[in-house]
Order: sequence, then C-alpha cells, then structure tokens
Amino acid sequence: MIRRLPATTTLIALNVLVFVAMVIGHVSPRNPTIDQLIRWGADSGEQVILHHQWWRIITSAFVHIGFIHLLMNMWALWVIGSLAEVVVGPYLYIGFYFVCAIAGSLASLYWHPAGVGAGASGAIIGVLGVMVSVLKFARLPLPKEVLRSTIRSLIQGAALTLAIGIFGPIDNAAHMGGLICGLLIGLLLSLSRRVDQPMRRPFRQMSLIAPLVLLVPLAFAVQKHGEVEVRLQQARTEIQTGRYQDAEESAHLALQHSPDRSDALVILSEALYLQGNTAEASKYLRQLIAQDPRNEYAVNRLATIELNDHDASSAVNFLGQTLPLQPRNAEGQVYLGRALQALNEDHKAIDHYRQAVKINPDLYEAQLALANIYEKNNEPQDALLFYMKAAHLRPSELDPLRGLARVYLVLGHKKQADQAIEQIRALEKSGS
Repeated sequence: MIRRLPATTTLIALNVLVFVAMVIGHVSPRNPTIDQLIRWGADSGEQVILHHQWWRIITSAFVHIGFIHLLMNMWALWVIGSLAEVVVGPYLYIGFYFVCAIAGSLASLYWHPAGVGAGASGAIIGVLGVMVSVLKFARLPLPKEVLRSTIRSLIQGAALTLAIGIFGPIDNAAHMGGLICGLLIGLLLSLSRRVDQPMRRPFRQMSLIAPLVLLVPLAFAVQKHGEVEVRLQQARTEIQTGRYQDAEESAHLALQHSPDRSDALVILSEALYLQGNTAEASKYLRQLIAQDPRNEYAVNRLATIELNDHDASSAVNFLGQTLPLQPRNAEGQVYLGRALQALNEDHKAIDHYRQAVKINPDLYEAQLALANIYEKNNEPQDALLFYMKAAHLRPSELDPLRGLARVYLVLGHKKQADQAIEQIRALEKSGS
C-alpha cells in the first residue's frame, strides 16, 4: 500500500499517530475535552484570532474528536484519497489536500469564531470536490458510463455529508469551505489539460497557488469578523465566573470594532451594573433603547437602576413610554407596578401586576407583589390566593410562607397558619 498509494497511506498514518499520541497523553479516546483538543492543535477562535496561532488551521486537520470521528474520516480518506492519488499523482494530491484543509479551517473560523473545531473532514470533502471537477471537466480517457457513475457517487457522498452536518453536531462550514476550494482546484486542474504541453506544469502549480492566494483575504476577514465574536464570548464567560472588570474590558474591545453592536452593549452594561457603576451602565442602556426600543433587557435593567436610586417618577415615565412597544414584557410590568407603589398609586400598580400575571402566570415576582399589595390593602382573601400561587412557584422561598401565615391568622385559620409556620421553621433549619 505504501508503494502503490504513498500519499494516502502517509496521511492516514499521520492522523492515526496523532490520535495515538493524544491517547497516550491521557486524552479520552471517546470524549476528549475542549481544553485537550486545543492543547493538541485544534482550531480555536481565541487562540487563532487573539493570539495569532495561525498554524492551527493546518494542525486541526490531524486532530480528531474521539475514535469514531477518526475511523469515519480515515475510511472516507482511504476511499476518496486513493482515487485522487491514482488520477492526479501523490505530489499534487498532497498539495491540494493541505490547501483544502486550510480552506475548511478558515471557513469554520469565520462562521464559528468562538468555537473549537478539529478533524480531517474539511480536507477530505475538498479532495472529493477536486475529483468531481476533474472527472467532469478534464476529459479523461475513460468510458463515459464510468465517469458518470463515479461523479454521481461522489456527489451523493458530498450531499450526504452536508445533510448529516445539518442535523448533527458537525461543522458544515468546514465542509463547505473545503468543498468549494476543491471544486475550484479541480476546475483549474482540468483546464491544465487543455493547454500546450510546456504550459501544463506551471498551470498545475497555479491550480494550487491561485486558491491559496484567494484564502488570504478570507484569513483577514476571519480576523476582522471573528475578533468581535471572540471578545464577546470571553466577556460572557467572564461574567459567568464573576470577573466583571475583565468582562467590561472585553466588551469595550469588541465595541472598538463594532460601536453599535447591541449584544456588546448588553454585556458591557451588565458588567458595569454588576460592579455597581450604575451611572455608566445607564448610559449604555439608553444607547441600547435608542437603537431598539423593544429591547426588554435594556428597559428592565434601566428600570431596576432607577428604582434602586429611588427615582420612581422617572421610572414611571420611562416605562410608560417603552412598555407599549413591548406587549410581552411581564417583568417590565412588575417594575412599573413597583414604581407606582412607591408613588402610593396602589390601584394602578395592581393593574400592571395583573397584566404581568396575564402575560406570564409563572412569574413569581408578579404573584408575590399582588399578594403583598392585597395584604397591605386589607384584602386577605385575594392576598391568600396569590401567596399560595407564589409558594407553589417557589416552595423554598420564605416570603410567601410568611405571608400565608399572616393571612391565615387574619382569616382565623389557625391550623393552616401553624402548618405554614412549621414549613418556615423547617426551611430555616435546613438553611442554617
């Protein structure tokens, strides 16, 4: 096999050796972690785009996500690669294999800059694309029926691969990048058979050089487009892990490239809010609302800030203008109810709490707010109903149970009040 198909055999051997080395290096042969894949050379937007580790667009083609992934790709490489090597020769085949691998990696990074990718499938489907073009356009001295059946089989294989990518956890961007690159290379190779003999060698060389040159602007596009996405993914992770200052910095860096990017403004305002810098957070929240008055996050967070600053009048005016544009914003209705309560307009507040419950019956805050306001206004029967609903939604919360105990006592239901008190003691004991 090595003498007959040296290129295909060598590529398969390299992929297998890398996998064996990973397993020896304590990487799971079935479910490697993302960190392990990155350590062994997988594509990573953060590493490539932010740390300029562009070598990963090649090494990722030799890293596989488990034994099944390796087995499927190596079987496809043997079937398609052996055909390609026989038709075009080992050296040219190796050349366009690597060019297609690069194309697949760049396409993957462009469409999924915050993700991690690995595997030889982009290069393999690129080889398939080369063969489709060559068999279709190169006028090879083969029977037409053989050409037609082979092309049909290759196209079916490509279609099946792309279809699986649509419905499974597979990177179709890498497949499309490799396939398009392979089709172009194959077309240029086919044209080389139609030129004079002295021009064939340079024409074949150009069939690799031209697509490689075309990949340079794609690499720049990956850098420009991907940096924003990677920064935002970093910021999300930093917020989740409590590193709010780092999240603020990452969001600022993203906004330098895309000043009006709404998700960057959301992350920045949230990082500022969580650091207690509400004045600066309000500035970006207002920018968000100016861009899109239907942005529920911005409206609700700004309402929270104004209520915490005891500026109920401003909150009422602001929410009165924005909530009509957000008919499904149940939380916004709760904030408006709280602002109206702060202004001693309880009856108007009840209307908005009820509107919140109508939009989302499972909104705990709305149920509890209605219970509190009815209890405050000496309407124990209504208060009891909403305290029960709130307690059902969050059985581990103490406030609804305390409210139930109070209302039961007002209504003269001592047995039920005692049961509520027992629940409160049990929760307090378990919490201590």
